[in-house]
Amino acid sequence: MKIALFGSVFSEQAHRAESQIIEVCEAVKQHPVELYLPDAFFYSLSRASQDKIRPFCLLFDVLPPVDLALSVGGDGTFLRTAAAVGNSGVPVLGINTGRLGFLADVNFVDLRETLSEIFADEYDIEERSLLEVCGDEEFPLFSQYNRALNEVAILKQDTASMLTIHTYINNDFLTSYQADGLIVATPTGSTAYSLSVGGPILVPNSPSMVLSPIAPHNLTSRPLVVQDDAKIKLKIESRSNSFLVSLDGQSQVCHVRTEIEVRKTDYTLKVVKRKGHTFYETLRDKLMWGVDVRRK
Repeated sequence: MKIALFGSVFSEQAHRAESQIIEVCEAVKQHPVELYLPDAFFYSLSRASQDKIRPFCLLFDVLPPVDLALSVGGDGTFLRTAAAVGNSGVPVLGINTGRLGFLADVNFVDLRETLSEIFADEYDIEERSLLEVCGDEEFPLFSQYNRALNEVAILKQDTASMLTIHTYINNDFLTSYQADGLIVATPTGSTAYSLSVGGPILVPNSPSMVLSPIAPHNLTSRPLVVQDDAKIKLKIESRSNSFLVSLDGQSQVCHVRTEIEVRKTDYTLKVVKRKGHTFYETLRDKLMWGVDVRRK
């Protein structure tokens, strides 16, 4: 099996994170594996760590044919791994070394058991939808990678004034949001930024996406769930004549003359899940549903 391992670029003080990476690599190498690491990630590690986990090959700009992408870190690392995988069809397994971890939901303590399940072909695959964003010929957007696993967010660039976001669904006018911004989220992203502004939680395989306004001026503006084959067109007004478009936290400044279109991509991301572990279990665990915090 060929495995590409992705992690975060560490500072010199991140000794605990490096030790976790070493432990992951040692666990992986207990199996018949060709291990690949991105060059920037590998060279961010200390020389001693590099010597311990010397990979089979370094990855540069192109992902070679591998059987599995292993994301070690938090949800941010998982999003970067998803971008690196793109439309290759390579499944991604997230090992959580952070805190919350809705995407990287395999606990680090379960690493070796999970790897044994992977090599025994005892795992499930979930198909996760992504969004793509397009501008126009005069104002192109995100020329290198214009996809998002979690959300596309329209945000105001300054702190002074809100935006007016004229919103169309399949060319049918919906409303003009007056707000600090608007989030268009996938079911995967419904537990991320969208959730923090009051959006609903969607199960990962639901054929839907959700529009969640950020701090709307009109209190009757509520989150809206629409079918995932809808094309969402956005026209923005701003006193500063500019706004931000953010894809999973990667942002670009746009002029107000830029028209935005958001739609589902024609491919999905394959996410590796342990057998018997469900999304509902993850919700109970991460959001502490049913836990009485008054009891010690």
